[in-house]
Amino acid sequence: MQDNTPPPWLNPRFRLVTGGRDWTWADLAARAEMVADGPLVADGKDLPGTIAALVAGWHRAVPIAMLRGGLPPPEDTGLSGRLLLLETSGTTGTPKRIIRPFDTILAGVEVPRGGDGGRWLLTYDVCGYAGLQVLLTAMAGGGVLLADPGVDATRLVRMAAEQGATHISATPSFWRVLLLSGIRPPLARITIGGEAVDQPLLDMLVRHFPGVPVRCIYASTEGGRLFTVADGREGFPAVWLSQPPADISFRIWNDMLQVKRSDDWIDTGDLVEAVEDRVLFRGRNDMIVNIGGQKVNPALAETRLLSLPGIRDAVVYGIANPITGSILAADIVAPDWREDEGWRTRVTQAFTDLPAPARPRRVRLLDALPLSTAGKKRRIAEEA
Repeated sequence: MQDNTPPPWLNPRFRLVTGGRDWTWADLAARAEMVADGPLVADGKDLPGTIAALVAGWHRAVPIAMLRGGLPPPEDTGLSGRLLLLETSGTTGTPKRIIRPFDTILAGVEVPRGGDGGRWLLTYDVCGYAGLQVLLTAMAGGGVLLADPGVDATRLVRMAAEQGATHISATPSFWRVLLLSGIRPPLARITIGGEAVDQPLLDMLVRHFPGVPVRCIYASTEGGRLFTVADGREGFPAVWLSQPPADISFRIWNDMLQVKRSDDWIDTGDLVEAVEDRVLFRGRNDMIVNIGGQKVNPALAETRLLSLPGIRDAVVYGIANPITGSILAADIVAPDWREDEGWRTRVTQAFTDLPAPARPRRVRLLDALPLSTAGKKRRIAEEA
């Protein structure tokens, strides 16, 4: 089969808008024919090249290494067949490479029904799992992908308005940037993933985009797409622990969410807590900070901050300390607090009932939080 033939999962109406150019299927098919033989490598900074590699890799049934910049190109692995070599985000440490069958990745794609396939804004690195899902969804539905790799969230928000984005899948951090901007693209669907979402953010999205469906997707590079929540509430129904939806089972083991699709339980790395009729996410296990011999979850303080009026976003993480090894630091985005001398008192009061090690010792007001290429808050420890 020629590389210029659309794969069965690609609608030839699909278009890519990037770098000031509109790429049709004919343009992308010509690019796919130019892909050299052998194991393939895709770089998310070159979107036409990435799409060409996906098409060529499918037709030739060879592995494709999706590079995000965290790991070097793999040497000859001896692998064969339709495989994708994906990198985890490395939000809290060193990324790792995961091998996934191409068919398994495609199984998580929901093809839009009817219409023109939508105008999708790409907010993720296309070589990561979430970005790849957005790309494949737009390709399968014959939609338009709006992309500008490497630009920050503020620029992407402006692009959403300028290009008339109707579908955006992004992290809670990105959605907070969009809400803060005052820009309101003509959205038909809102999708949230990549980080735990809090109730104040869900409520703000419903208020600012009335009538627009809001979905929270839980997925990972390792486990793929696991479940979707669309009831407007944070977390997921606690009843799923005993009456799981579809083909997946859940349980809480040592405060961590575990899932099972076949015979074995798999740790998701997500800390959770059952609260009344919901299971709420409480951060990642690899976010835990050792402070003077005590293990502290930064999500405790971060949740308190996000519930304070005036705070648009916040991140809490560990930084080095010569006495305790580490302490917690908090960065806050709260534009209205710049002229308010009492903001530190309100922050301190929000932490009064937390154990001393769980209270951030350094608190800063920032104009915006730095995000990773995956659109997530950066949580790598830095010098105090």
